[in-house]
Amino acid sequence: MSDKPIDRFGFLIHDAARLLRRRFEVRGRELGLSAAQWRALVWLVRDGPMPQTKLAEILEIEPISVSRLIDRMEQGGWAFRKADPN
Repeated sequence: MSDKPIDRFGFLIHDAARLLRRRFEVRGRELGLSAAQWRALVWLVRDGPMPQTKLAEILEIEPISVSRLIDRMEQGGWAFRKADPN
């Protein structure tokens, strides 16, 4: 590994992201949310209601997986579905 600061910067960013992700996962578990559920929740809070297909694309998972994910989130009171008027 190089001793140049610019070469170490990428590793530091990676480590910081890993530690933040781990902290979010711990906090999510305390609240009863899986990592996938809190990721979905962040996007829904940030961008508002969206079709499940769009959420699946954002989360890079299959639409059927998002459907089950939202089912569990609805049961926990974290999300709800609304029919698309279109």
